[in-house]
Amino acid sequence: MKLKLFLWLGLSVATGISSIRAENITVLVSDVSSADPIVNSGYVVRPVSHADINIIWNASTETFTGGFRIDNGSGAPPEKFGSEDAIAYLPSTAKRQQSTSSEQYEFRGDPNDYYWILPSSPNTSNTYGVLYLGLTSYDVPKDGTFKDESLVWTIHSVENLTTPSANAFYGYAITSGSVGMHLTTDPTYPGVQMDALTEGHDHRNLIFKATGMYRVTFRIRGTLAATDTEVSSLVPIYFGVETAQIPTQTPATGYDAWRLATFSSQQANDPAVSGLDKDPDGDGAHNLLEYALGGEPTVADHSHRPEIRSETFEGKEYLAIRFRRRVGDTSLTVVAESTSDLLSASWLEAVQVGSAASVDTDYEEVSYRATIAKADAPKQFMRVRVLKE
Repeated sequence: MKLKLFLWLGLSVATGISSIRAENITVLVSDVSSADPIVNSGYVVRPVSHADINIIWNASTETFTGGFRIDNGSGAPPEKFGSEDAIAYLPSTAKRQQSTSSEQYEFRGDPNDYYWILPSSPNTSNTYGVLYLGLTSYDVPKDGTFKDESLVWTIHSVENLTTPSANAFYGYAITSGSVGMHLTTDPTYPGVQMDALTEGHDHRNLIFKATGMYRVTFRIRGTLAATDTEVSSLVPIYFGVETAQIPTQTPATGYDAWRLATFSSQQANDPAVSGLDKDPDGDGAHNLLEYALGGEPTVADHSHRPEIRSETFEGKEYLAIRFRRRVGDTSLTVVAESTSDLLSASWLEAVQVGSAASVDTDYEEVSYRATIAKADAPKQFMRVRVLKE
């Protein structure tokens, strides 16, 4: 028996990116700055001397979340903001110019190029009138939960929601005059991760190469000591460079939401990688097929391919196929078909066996059998056809 997979492509694709709601959003600014932004209804400006991007561990779900945290001192409990409840704001005073020496920190740009910086020194922050910002894991317990009491921060994606083509972001430290690159998706510069301790606190210079509202999504990883398994979560953080307003955009849905969540920002914006008919991992399944059947487009893996099998109905044996398919996308059609003659190209919709079994919120598992029993047609072929309108 043979199994043949077909990928059927349509050309209509919705676009857009998700955005946080514009209500009760706190705009964090430096308490020494005189350049506080003017904000619309739904935003409130909060001057503060120091804030942290803080990571939180949820032991019951084994996931990381995060947002901003402000320690008020004097024994007062810290204020915590969810990742969609606050923005770190960089005023025009954060704007600097690259040295005319091309050897000085080339990632900042060409000589005389401008960039915007959140410096890792409190004195420099005060001089620039910029928020002094740290990176912490105060809410990840140092109790043996994680191997070596350590976490790893990397950048999953960088999006300039105002100007999508201008999305360069770098987090870096200077030691003895040398730059150790961390927290960037730019392949030109090495060291694209930051190691941190649980209940730890660190600082990096954070720079942006253009104005606009940024969403920088951090990936936080740790290895559970008890099972030696790695857990990881995505934590989005918002930065406003000379703007404090989240642009109004239509949330991404369907394939586009999956594309943005699955690929890095550079890959998601490159149709040669994330296009419907592309196969970046070279495993023979195009992105639309990976999306429809629950595959991983950046890792060659056949675990989610349809499975050929047999089903017995009314005493007769039938060729059958079982597979996982996406639910909730009305633009997507995933059907199983069968034929006993490839030359005639006469494909008939297969017969569903039993009810669909829910896998998770995005997928269900289904089985279908051929329309003709094996005894009546010794040659049988089945396929899964994926159509996107």
